[in-house]
Amino acid sequence: MKACAAPSRAPFPDARPSRVVSNRPVGPGWWLLRLEEPSIARASAPGRFVQIRCSEPKACDPLLRRPFSVYWADPEAGTYDVLYTTVGRGTRWMAALTAGPAGGAASSVDVAGPFGNRFTPLGPGERAYLVGGGVGVAPLYFLAREIVARAGPRPQVTLCMGARTRAQLQGIDDFRELPIRSEVATDDGSAGHHGRVTGIFERLLAGEEDPGRVRVYGCGPQGMNESLRAIAVERGLSCEICLEALMACGYGVCFGCVLPIRKELGGDYYNRRTCWEGPVFDARLLHPGIE
Repeated sequence: MKACAAPSRAPFPDARPSRVVSNRPVGPGWWLLRLEEPSIARASAPGRFVQIRCSEPKACDPLLRRPFSVYWADPEAGTYDVLYTTVGRGTRWMAALTAGPAGGAASSVDVAGPFGNRFTPLGPGERAYLVGGGVGVAPLYFLAREIVARAGPRPQVTLCMGARTRAQLQGIDDFRELPIRSEVATDDGSAGHHGRVTGIFERLLAGEEDPGRVRVYGCGPQGMNESLRAIAVERGLSCEICLEALMACGYGVCFGCVLPIRKELGGDYYNRRTCWEGPVFDARLLHPGIE
């Protein structure tokens, strides 16, 4: 099996204000925030994330920044998008943000990043499977757009998206606008496959004539990540998983997001920092329990 390439890392980023361009609801409790800051937009890549200070400039509550994967970035426009769901004080504060004119201080958000590594780009002749659930679909949408831009009109990409219900399939309309195959699964059977998203993936994988050409990219909740890792390791697939974790700093100082992850195949497990060594890891390096 071809080994996953070592991810590249950009220079350490500083915090800077990002202007709110738009902030719109896209589903029950889900929002898509578009921010403008050219240097962040240029440095963004599928899998990388930003740390947003979810409070007014001189406030300290919440004290810690919140990590968010970049959903999409447009370097020419200098903008980048964040898909989020309201779960606490920080994200409720974000949901109240409104757009303002260019240069308007009141319409700015303090953002640091982007941090972390990125997914390995799809190689020539490879077929991509994107397996995601919940807010884990955010870096996969960025990746899908990148693959489409590089591969031309007929990219070999299949999306497998899972959610609890039809209403939670956030981003599916964006994916369906791309020239890729999109399959969905819901826990309650309200849309697509009734069951786990990895069930769809296994069914589609069974029809692959040459699994050696398959490269898998995943991001989702713990249970999905564990299941996807097990499938990839058992079948000998090239697979990278972008882990979700609470990150206090985002750049490896606090050691608050460590997980047992190997440094090399067959090696011992070490407490490695999700934010600094990751968040994207070769599935074979992850502990079977992942979190």
